[in-house]
Amino acid sequence: MYKLFEMLDFSLKYFRFVNYFLAAVILVAALLLTRNIVNISFSEKGISAGPESKATGAAPEENIMHYSTILEQNPFGSPMTMEPIAGTRTAEIQYGPLSDLLLAGTAVGPEKLSYAIVMDKKSPLDKQEIFTYGENVYNYGVLTKIENASIEIRRDNISYTVKMPIKYLKGNAAADQAGSMSGSQSLIAKKVGEGEYLLDSRKVRQSLDNPEKILTDARLLPNFVDGKQKGFKISEVINGGLYHSLGLRNNDILLRINELAISNPEVAIQAMSALRGMNRVNLDIIRNGNNMSMNYQMR
Repeated sequence: MYKLFEMLDFSLKYFRFVNYFLAAVILVAALLLTRNIVNISFSEKGISAGPESKATGAAPEENIMHYSTILEQNPFGSPMTMEPIAGTRTAEIQYGPLSDLLLAGTAVGPEKLSYAIVMDKKSPLDKQEIFTYGENVYNYGVLTKIENASIEIRRDNISYTVKMPIKYLKGNAAADQAGSMSGSQSLIAKKVGEGEYLLDSRKVRQSLDNPEKILTDARLLPNFVDGKQKGFKISEVINGGLYHSLGLRNNDILLRINELAISNPEVAIQAMSALRGMNRVNLDIIRNGNNMSMNYQMR
């Protein structure tokens, strides 16, 4: 009987301990739950009040120039300076005066085959260059139109006309007269047979040292056959000029120079300029519908 009471007393103490433990766990859980509820309620109030507090309490933005003093008193090296970004602007294009341009020659045809030879009088090299549609003529503007005796250059949405000086005009009577008077004295080629010529190498070099003669002693226009270019047609040949001295005449069609097909103005000028370094020169032409070869021996 006594043992029975001891067992009951032990059981009661055990259940009492379990009850205390469960009560403590429930109390801790209740405290944690209460804390979470309080945090959630305060966070929602903070979110709703955020924009207003941001609008009223936002700090003014500081200009980066406020830190210029740090750079000027640079503790990590030599002093530096800071310039505002807004102060650096892209430099505007400075065009030169059009009066400094000299139009020496043109070739008028399809847009892709038209070109103008222009010189910048301000250039110390006195050098002429070839320009086609859409190209920037030195620093004067974009070439937009090519005519027989003038070109148009566009800049700042305004078109300007540059005319060829009278002395460069092919049809100018004074030029023809001067050419005919000095023709016999300035010929660089002497005919020695049918299609055979002797060239004075010294006079050839003198003529080619003046590049404008390649385009101004005659007019070269693209020749088309069945829609395809086939050489250049020669017209307005000046008496005593480079082409006349080589035995070329108006309406001749220049096909090849030393087997090099003349397909564009650049090739024609390069081929003619190369004459100075050759001992023999061969020109393939069409004259009056017939193919001809003209052979030249340098001396």
